[in-house]
Formats: sequence, structure tokens, C-alpha cells
Amino acid sequence: MPAPRGASPQRTLAKAEQTIRNLQDRIAEQKRHIRDLQGQLRHDEGLAAEREDLKSEIADLKGEIRELTRANREHVEKLQVLRTENMKLKAGARARKPNGEAAEPVSPRMLGSV
Repeated sequence: MPAPRGASPQRTLAKAEQTIRNLQDRIAEQKRHIRDLQGQLRHDEGLAAEREDLKSEIADLKGEIRELTRANREHVEKLQVLRTENMKLKAGARARKPNGEAAEPVSPRMLGSV
């Protein structure tokens, strides 16, 4: 850029140096900003990877919950069958007293409450 008329070479040089410093400052600020953005990007990528891991773990846990629920239902059904059988056996034992007395009637409550 040509020097304005009447401007001294030192003044022109000082202005050019100031412009260079300003540009260097802007470049340094932009580099800091780029580093900050890169750091944020790395952080976001880490969060995204963690999110995917958690989604996979949640899917696995849902499957495990389904399996445990199914197994629990089976155990509840078996328990109900065993309780019913136990009540019938108890009722039968009460009906057959060892001393030969007459059997007392079995109440529906004894048989039906499972």
C-alpha cells in the first residue's frame, strides 16, 4: 500500500507493524478457538461413544429382565402347584387320623387358598 502524502516512513512502518501485530493476534485467537472447538469435538465424540455403549448395555439388560421375568413366572406357577399339592396332602393327613377316629371334614378354605 502506498504511503499517504506527507507521512513519514517511520510512521508508515509503525502502522504496518501495528497491522501485522493485530493480524497475528487475530490468528492466535483463531488458533485458540480452533483448539477449543477440537477439544469440544473430542469430548462430544467421547460422549457419543459412551451413549452407544449405554444403549447397548440397556438393550442387554432389557433382554435379561425379560428372561428373569419369564423364569420368575415359571417359578410362581411351580410354587402354586406345590402349595396346592401340599394343601391336599395336609387335608388327606387330617382325614386319616392315626387313632382310627372318624375323619373331620376338610374345609374349602384348606384346599382353595393358594
